[in-house]
Amino acid sequence: MCGIAGVVGANGVTAAQVKTMVDQIQYRGRDEQGVETLGRAVVGHARLAVVDPENGMQPMSNTDNTVWVTFNGEIYNYVELREELKAKGYKFKSRCDTEVLVHLWREEGEKMLDRLIGMFAFFIWDTKFDRGMLARDRQGIKPCFIADYQGGIAFASEMKAILSLPHMQREVNAGALKDVFAFNYCPLPQTCFKGITHLEPGCYLLFEGDKKPVKKRYWQWPFAAERKTPSFAEFEALIDDAVRMQMRFDVDGGMYLSGGVDSSVVAYHLKKQWKFPRLEAFGLNFPNQDYSEYRFSQEAAKLMDIDLSEARINPDMIPGIAEKVVYHAEQPHGDFSFFLFYLLASRANQDKKIVMFTGDGPDEALAGFRHNEQYFSQQQRMNFSLSSYFDVICYMDAPMRKRLLNPDFDRATPDPVDRFGEILDPWRELEPIEQIMAYECTSLMPGNNLVKGDRMGACWSTEGRAPLIDHRVSEMFTRLPVNQKFKDGVGKYYLKDYAATKLPHDLIFKKKTMPTLPIGEWMKTTLFDWTREAFSRMDGTYINKAAALTLLDEHKSGTHNHTRYLRTLLMSQLWLEQCVRLGATQKAA
Repeated sequence: MCGIAGVVGANGVTAAQVKTMVDQIQYRGRDEQGVETLGRAVVGHARLAVVDPENGMQPMSNTDNTVWVTFNGEIYNYVELREELKAKGYKFKSRCDTEVLVHLWREEGEKMLDRLIGMFAFFIWDTKFDRGMLARDRQGIKPCFIADYQGGIAFASEMKAILSLPHMQREVNAGALKDVFAFNYCPLPQTCFKGITHLEPGCYLLFEGDKKPVKKRYWQWPFAAERKTPSFAEFEALIDDAVRMQMRFDVDGGMYLSGGVDSSVVAYHLKKQWKFPRLEAFGLNFPNQDYSEYRFSQEAAKLMDIDLSEARINPDMIPGIAEKVVYHAEQPHGDFSFFLFYLLASRANQDKKIVMFTGDGPDEALAGFRHNEQYFSQQQRMNFSLSSYFDVICYMDAPMRKRLLNPDFDRATPDPVDRFGEILDPWRELEPIEQIMAYECTSLMPGNNLVKGDRMGACWSTEGRAPLIDHRVSEMFTRLPVNQKFKDGVGKYYLKDYAATKLPHDLIFKKKTMPTLPIGEWMKTTLFDWTREAFSRMDGTYINKAAALTLLDEHKSGTHNHTRYLRTLLMSQLWLEQCVRLGATQKAA
């Protein structure tokens, strides 16, 4: 976990300005910060030392200082790559994974991306040939934002770094905000800030001299590839190899254990290779046992002889951490599991653990979400409708948007169902359920689900590692036949079938749950006044204050369950307040 920032090809950018960019995200890397001016590029870095703490200062160069890199993430196969490069005569001055990038660039150029196993966003610059690239990992595990700036390109791990640049305006992207009300997050590549977009997963920007940078794609999900069902022995070997590579770190670590199939599979394989005396895990616990998965965490921990500690959450905590969650998320998300990830990372930080393993990944590639199990148990290709499915996932349908949103804002922005159609367009020849898996892998995963682990971990200087989204594992999942992903109304069938050969069947095939909060119940009681106060501050630009307050009152009375709408409205309002306040501060400065 680190932070990168910089500007390429812009006029008049100084090292001090890029240092300010780094300062905005210094919590991503509290160990060291650095800035380098490299001709037409000025780049900075905030380092969280995970491998070779003594010798990994960035931006880092090769031995003759002609190739420089600022890098966020981990290259898991760096040991193998380093040995290859050594055999070719390259000299190394550290043990860290970053250094393989500068030599691999000189050896292979942008083709180097095909060789990397890991999670990453990095900018590399070759002063000898006046060229370089900004690249992001295949699945979007690590963030990378870009913006046009003074004739060049600004980039950073977080948008607040870009927004710190002189003359960058903190303005709301109204169309993206409306998407949030429907999707519960902002689909890529747009963001809720005008002028800032994602560099999409699996892509890179190639810079050559003073030419306009060119965006290229080096990887995409193999949704249309030939189907293959690997043996359980093949799958086990691949997971073991992913864990082996991800065990390369020089700090303390542990894992998050929910007791679900994903984290249990990771725990099983991690326990076999754990290099410390004991594997320690954290699980979430709530006062409301209807929402708590902690009993499953306890069951899995006992089965695998893992030391388990709880990260407890209660409603009184929410107002005190809401502003921090919004600040670090940077965009409105109505997904309250952001709070859970924040508290888990806080608990890990409390125990001085830096690397934390997770079970992230399989739900999107294997139709693992409960609403998909329910919907596709009833659907066939002949009656699959894009709009009918969108009704299932939409958090605020058109009638409710008409009721709750400012009419001018609603009329002036596109219908989110059209945005959903655009996302699905490349995949419409696939089976219906695979169209949705394509949407979830290419949009929901990098736009929301992976954001939680990165951002909520970053603010506590912890790094998440997820063996089940090693790209080789994801490709294997994607190539499975449909009936191995979804069978007899059960999603993630192949993974569960495999896991049941290692762990009790009842633990693995229990009803799917999602990490979330009983926020709807809390909004009726403990959090009602806090929510009402936030709604009373609405200025009407985007949300109809009177309608929002009425909705909250209806929810409290029990006549309607408005949880879905209320949580998105609440987080959007908190984000808008913070956006306006920080924007005013920026203009004053």
